[in-house]
Amino acid sequence: MSIKSFLKVIGRGSKGAGDLDRNQAKEVFTQILDGNVSDLELGAFCIAMRIKGESVSELMGFMDALQPHLNLLNLGTRPTIVLPSYNGARKQANLTPLLSGMLVSYGFTVLVQGVEKDQTRVTSHEIFKSLGWPILKSKDEFGALLALNQPIFCPLNVISPALQKLLDIRERIGLRNTGHVLAKLINPTLQSSWQVSNYTHPEYPEKLREFFQLRSANAILMRGSEGEPTASLQRLPEMHFLLPNANEMTTPEERFEDLRPFLEIDAISTASVTEQILSGQVKCPSSILRQAIQISTMAGLH
Repeated sequence: MSIKSFLKVIGRGSKGAGDLDRNQAKEVFTQILDGNVSDLELGAFCIAMRIKGESVSELMGFMDALQPHLNLLNLGTRPTIVLPSYNGARKQANLTPLLSGMLVSYGFTVLVQGVEKDQTRVTSHEIFKSLGWPILKSKDEFGALLALNQPIFCPLNVISPALQKLLDIRERIGLRNTGHVLAKLINPTLQSSWQVSNYTHPEYPEKLREFFQLRSANAILMRGSEGEPTASLQRLPEMHFLLPNANEMTTPEERFEDLRPFLEIDAISTASVTEQILSGQVKCPSSILRQAIQISTMAGLH
């Protein structure tokens, strides 16, 4: 099926392009996920959306189309935090595994969902592998991993193979696409868990706030560090806690001057220091400690 009619709407440049309504967005993205779109049109879609940017109606429609392509996980009644990890670290250590470990120690089930590899960055998957922490290989083994009481890494390829194919296009055209935005918004659980939504570009906070409100989701909106859902070693940004039918709660920005425990940022070194911090041998960076405490408090465990 051709998506030419939709490309005429979104493909007219940053000033001339229009937005698809929710039903149109669902229709075009369903065709993409089902593999019914030619490579030429798929590339055009990716570039057009990259230039235009996603509207809230488009994000809602794309997610509507994505829902049947998600392998959702049953966590029971235990409070859960979902951390999206799609950027990895390039300039400083990837602190997402450390945050996930801290949150587990506070009584949460923690799912880190993301990509397995990035040629230029250190991914959470690599650190989980070095730590020997559980990595989901299929939906069927999730129950056994849940019983280990450790953070669980859920590769996007397990959660949604169809969306992973869209992310893989980056290797062919050299640019991220709408699939990367959607992947960070996935809640792979059947329950109403808390999900962190981190952003880097200033146009996204208001869009994401409206998106989560329309979906009646429990979300923590924050500016991430290098695209990861964590504080940096020097700064914990504002965190906006969004709850359905309730006023938004915001924690203030905090700044720190800790000595850096992560002297190297490769996966093995990061895993080693992470393990030392979680075992109490090395002091936890104040920014990550404060982030874990704030999440635990605002999400209702303390």
